Amino acid sequence: MTYSIIGLKERLLGVGVVSGSIAVGNRVPWARPGIGGVITQAYTNPALGPMILSFLEEGYSVKRALSMAVSLDHGKVYRQVAVMSYSGEKAVFTGESVPKPSKGLVGKSCICIGNLLANEGVVDEMFKGFEEAEEKVLPYAILNALRRGHRAGGDSRGDRSGALIVVDDKSVILNVKIDYSEEPVSELYRKVESLYRPS
Repeated sequence: MTYSIIGLKERLLGVGVVSGSIAVGNRVPWARPGIGGVITQAYTNPALGPMILSFLEEGYSVKRALSMAVSLDHGKVYRQVAVMSYSGEKAVFTGESVPKPSKGLVGKSCICIGNLLANEGVVDEMFKGFEEAEEKVLPYAILNALRRGHRAGGDSRGDRSGALIVVDDKSVILNVKIDYSEEPVSELYRKVESLYRPS
């Protein structure tokens, strides 16, 4: 259904996602300045994003915030959720009924997850794409990861929408959504290049 990444670099936190569903940016990626980012996907429960971010803002750890939110979700077996705080704490949850193939990888400065993929290598390639692009500014490191995931096969249904949110400690730097496209990753690149100017 979807493949996503949360990445952190040089005081910027970003959430990137591509999916075979349309308008994925309206329900899967969430980020709050100075607090963190959340991906909620598979059979998505959009309420989990704001809920987890609010728990983080109240001072709960990432693992506790994720656990509390999932415990309140009666459909948790269908959810795949990743959380990263602005300080770099990370946690992932994958329910037992999430569409296969699904996978999650947690690195030093990123989390990559996916489900209903063309193959598990999509997540591996995203992870490599971010790690190998770490010398670049964060939005392009995330875009590089999504491009690698797309080239590895992406969503098994084909990629049709995408989104990228980037925040710093005080504000939203980017919030780009591609609601429908035959080439959502390329469209994300074009929009980011027209909007983003590194400080």
